[in-house]
Amino acid sequence: MKNTPYLRSLLSKLNPNVGLFIAVILFGYNQSYGSTYYISSSAGNDAYTDVQAHNPSTPWKSLDKLNTYFKLLGAGDSVLFKRGEIFYGTIAVAKSGAVFAPIYFGAYGNGNTPQINGLTTLKYWKLVKNGIYESPCVTDGSMLVLNGVQQAIGRYPNKGYLTYKSHQGNTSITNNQPGDLNNWTGSEVVIRKNRWIIDKSAITSDAGGIISYAAGTKDMPTNGFGYFIQKSAKTLDQFGEWYYDASRKMMMVYLGNRNPENFIIQTNAETNLVNITKFNNIVFENLSFIGAGNNAFNITNSNKIILRHCNIDLTGADAVSASYSPFLAVQNCSINHSLSGGVNLDAGCVNSTIINNEIKNTGLIPGMGKNGSGTYEAITSFGDNTQIEKNRIDSTGYNGIYFGGTSSYVKNNYITYFCLTKDDGAAIYIGDWSKTMHKCVIGNIIMHGVGNGTGTVSPLSLQAEGIYIDDNTESVAITGNTISLCANNGIKIHNAKDINIYGNTVFNNGVQLRLEQDHYLTTSSYIRNNNIRNNTFFSLNDLQPNAKFSSQQDDITAFGQIDSNFYCQLKKEISAIMASTVKDGKGVNQTYNLTRWRTAYGKDQFSIELLPYEDIMFEFNVTNEVKTIKLDKPYVDVHHNVYKDKVSIDPFSSIILVANERLAGKTSQNTITDKKGINTYSGPQKVAVAAIANNSF
Repeated sequence: MKNTPYLRSLLSKLNPNVGLFIAVILFGYNQSYGSTYYISSSAGNDAYTDVQAHNPSTPWKSLDKLNTYFKLLGAGDSVLFKRGEIFYGTIAVAKSGAVFAPIYFGAYGNGNTPQINGLTTLKYWKLVKNGIYESPCVTDGSMLVLNGVQQAIGRYPNKGYLTYKSHQGNTSITNNQPGDLNNWTGSEVVIRKNRWIIDKSAITSDAGGIISYAAGTKDMPTNGFGYFIQKSAKTLDQFGEWYYDASRKMMMVYLGNRNPENFIIQTNAETNLVNITKFNNIVFENLSFIGAGNNAFNITNSNKIILRHCNIDLTGADAVSASYSPFLAVQNCSINHSLSGGVNLDAGCVNSTIINNEIKNTGLIPGMGKNGSGTYEAITSFGDNTQIEKNRIDSTGYNGIYFGGTSSYVKNNYITYFCLTKDDGAAIYIGDWSKTMHKCVIGNIIMHGVGNGTGTVSPLSLQAEGIYIDDNTESVAITGNTISLCANNGIKIHNAKDINIYGNTVFNNGVQLRLEQDHYLTTSSYIRNNNIRNNTFFSLNDLQPNAKFSSQQDDITAFGQIDSNFYCQLKKEISAIMASTVKDGKGVNQTYNLTRWRTAYGKDQFSIELLPYEDIMFEFNVTNEVKTIKLDKPYVDVHHNVYKDKVSIDPFSSIILVANERLAGKTSQNTITDKKGINTYSGPQKVAVAAIANNSF
């Protein structure tokens, strides 16, 4: 049996005894599991035979040769690209591997990972007017990259939104700018239709202040919201702005007084970098994919596609887009600069795994992502039995993770800076429009929900939630998460039921816990049968309620069980729980401290209201190892456990500590010491619950 790169990779990841056992069995069958083909863009020659291509000294040269030969590949074959080299074009998968012998794409040699590149460099620039240059461009020109950096398409105005005062169905808006003398017919209008949808449509006419457009999604505009114009040469007036004139096959870019010869200016030559349709058992490992005009990986009706240790950068839409493709795995990959989405899997992608990836800078340019609600997101996944774990998600235009699917879970992810382009979203969002059960959100660290109200009627309202359970959702466990610095709510339940919220640390958000029942759709669920226990809701100032409950009825008592929680707000007279109801047709808004809340609604009978503190320390751990923090004085947590000298924080947990000078030099029965003499606390579900610092984060 040939020891192929895929087999070596697989065996290296197994327990040595298990790997040896499998290897012995495979050798015992005396079967060949495929050949290896080498490709080098610098030393290769497509005239070599397939036999010669088995030798790294006589490799093939191009992706075109690979695509021509692809149907002749066999199960267990490996195709290796030389490290440090660039291969221009796309991979068109045309053959399946086998369950235990997939077709494997990887790397050989030394240096950087091989690069599958879909970009082409534009040349022959000509100045046409006022700092605008143009170059012949025969591709679809869906993005422009200048010295390796994605550029925003030209737009009017350059920042923010214009306002539309009315609309006619989903085909026209009436602008609020009578001074705009431009006729934008043939351009594209980008409309913020609501807080969570930014749609773009071709303008069919522009006359009398009425902009008519080809309908995008079914979502209707909202009067008083905003729009802007793009895809017009008339918008080019800032460095790097561009426009592709498809009728003349010309790329136009504004450079001012700079010489285009001093820049590397590129656009996409390929739509997708890897196309897989109805083929199974394919593995990609240790490869880079750069510059897809649409999706880097476009996967449809395919089974067991695996991406490992791959880099995906500069994508015009989604880095990975898949539909009806079960057992898909994206593991240990780096995904950066996707204009619409990072990993986007539909409901047919059951039993998928998205593990230990870094996903950054997703959907940050309004008008360049796809239309609709599930866009500008780092991870979107709706298949049953999906595992989303230990991903690091930084800087996302909308939701960090939007997921569903029965028995799917999101665990130990670190999500920071989200809802940067549109909002009414969250770090982790669930909104079920078809019934799924047993979803879990466990041990995630969530920081910096920013929000973006630009182009709405309430621009100063920043609607970014930490964990958001939306309409019609049921059967979710939210356990052991840490949520801080979200502009709106730490945890929000909206028209949802059967939600268990246990052992979470929710600190320094606009509101720590929010249950909102407005039942604005006839299909909306009532908030019922929820269980909220053993959480810490910690506010830092008078403007941050610990909890807010609201209903258009007088039914808060029916929301579920709420008990054994810890409430803290830094003010002398604590009245941190708010309730809004409708009684006898009139709205009633009331504010409670814990005692009055118990009396009014019978909730939180065994909960604790903490005294205000001043010297607070907040620490969290997003690593896989225990983190030890040195203390300069004694501290106590909300459970009255005392920590002296050091405190240990378990992986993917957090701690809030309050300084207690009175305990200096004393011993407490509640002091927790591990076997090494280090103070430690794991708390419920191994989540440490303690306090925050004087804005030290």
